[in-house]
Amino acid sequence: MNTTAVDSTLKLLRLSGLGQSLPARLQEAAANQLSHGEFLELILQDELNIRHQRQLGRRTHAADFRHPKSLEDFDWTFNPGIPRKVIYELAAGGFLREHTDVLFLGPPGVGKTHLAQAIGQSAIRMGFTVLYRSIFDLVRDFLQDEAVNHQDRTLRRYLKPDLLLIDDMGLKALPKHSGEYLLEVIMRRYENRSTIMTSNRPLEEWGKLLGDVPAAGAILDRFLHHAQVVAIKGRSYCVKDSPVMRAPKQKDPTASSAAVGDAS
Repeated sequence: MNTTAVDSTLKLLRLSGLGQSLPARLQEAAANQLSHGEFLELILQDELNIRHQRQLGRRTHAADFRHPKSLEDFDWTFNPGIPRKVIYELAAGGFLREHTDVLFLGPPGVGKTHLAQAIGQSAIRMGFTVLYRSIFDLVRDFLQDEAVNHQDRTLRRYLKPDLLLIDDMGLKALPKHSGEYLLEVIMRRYENRSTIMTSNRPLEEWGKLLGDVPAAGAILDRFLHHAQVVAIKGRSYCVKDSPVMRAPKQKDPTASSAAVGDAS
């Protein structure tokens, strides 16, 4: 077989995945006396697998996760009160097909960001497109592009993905016009695409955070209409993983001395 000619043909046909596995598959076919049909099925499946992996890589890169997370590496034992069944149901993607929304509500450090990104990873594996942004990223994007008159381009970026993750709502007050930007995104995605938001502040404080009570009311009116609110409570994973918490406890020498003194 003229391998150079075959390689050139595969490149022209953009079958690079098939080209990578072809030498090994030829040896396998000879060793196992595979039929032409069996051999063809194997090499075509190799091409499909490679394309699928590349697609996952592109979608994960485009999602721009802060730190890619999965449900498999989430520590459920640390906060056993987290509704595990609900989270796995969300990861199954039903809400994405119905174009409904999700709000994770709870104090800082309890795993809201991890769970939101893990659901995003599951969505990517199911073929959905995802974009992760903190609320500060969202406001910054609109402010920067508004300054150069590219606001429509930014809006299209936020409207296009099947799932938009908006993280960190409530960490601190937001700049002027933040409510207008968020309202535009939420209203345009309403009943068309799904959105997950995370917040560590009660909903009644959103008007103060956005500096715009009417906009906050309109945002919540649209967002909560078809949203599932998931309360996340418990201890902070950040404290759990801190070096101070991991360090072995040292014995207090004064306590030992006191004990000796008491004994004497």
